[in-house]
Amino acid sequence: MSWSFIEVIGQESAVALLKQAYHLKRIAHAYVFLGPEGVGKTKTASLFASLLVCENVRAEDEPCGVCPSCLKAKSSNHADIQWVWPDGQFVKIDAIREACRRLSMKGFEASRKVLIVPQADSLNDESSNALLKTLEEPSKDTVIILIATSLKRVLGTIASRCQRVIFHPLDPRVLEKLLSEAHGIARAEAAYLARIGQGSLGGALRYHEDGLFSRKNKMIENVLDPRKRLDDVIDLSKHERAEKTERIEEMLLVLSTWFRDMLVAKISGSPGEFINIDRKEDIVRAAQAYVFSDIEARVNAIAETRRSVERNANVRISLTKLRVDLWKQ
Repeated sequence: MSWSFIEVIGQESAVALLKQAYHLKRIAHAYVFLGPEGVGKTKTASLFASLLVCENVRAEDEPCGVCPSCLKAKSSNHADIQWVWPDGQFVKIDAIREACRRLSMKGFEASRKVLIVPQADSLNDESSNALLKTLEEPSKDTVIILIATSLKRVLGTIASRCQRVIFHPLDPRVLEKLLSEAHGIARAEAAYLARIGQGSLGGALRYHEDGLFSRKNKMIENVLDPRKRLDDVIDLSKHERAEKTERIEEMLLVLSTWFRDMLVAKISGSPGEFINIDRKEDIVRAAQAYVFSDIEARVNAIAETRRSVERNANVRISLTKLRVDLWKQ
């Protein structure tokens, strides 16, 4: 298996920034990798850490992949590359303190020491403040990499001390090719997942593993069928809250793509722009039964329900209201 930045698909600008910093010997003491889940941030962090400890860097500023340091970095077993993951909901203060203590010591195997926090938005106030002390007085041989989907839950004083590296959602065409060729997913499903995955390979693969493509059409039919009781559409009683919320969000996402496709049918009439491309004829036929404003009202109702679920509003009331809104003639 290769060990190269070439494996990071669709993030050329982020990779170029890091490789240039290495080439010019202008490596920042701290980075924050920002972008959606499943677009290559963690992979890039691992490769960059490997580059920083590599014993035989290639001419194109790539880790060699075969020296003892690279082999240990690949297996997350290098003494000078630390990974600190959340323990439960948060990254705990004791884990950050221990990581910072090790950063203050002389490297065990390499001239640089690297700390990677893959879910930096899980840092709480205590662990953030513990990390801040190290960021305020960085040593020249230390590199800290924080990984986050956004800066909303990252302490401002931490974010301001990090160089930002932006990771973008993958182009749907690139994502569809990856799903089909690299992961062996059938063409029709790959096309759907690439569009609903919002540019995230990780997200698209989770939908595949969950069998969303095979369930989505029945899901849409059940929600739109006034003869179906809400409890027949989705189980609101048996699952744990986290799983229940995930299922509800999934259902609302699927619904939003259905009515979004109906809007596209009204505006351009181009099935090539549909997300549910396996239902082209059905979407065009369904769109003919509504005026534009009625479809738009349903899209807005679904969006409002998604916001209500995120705010932990009464789910049963929110979904019941949504179904009534969807049934309106």
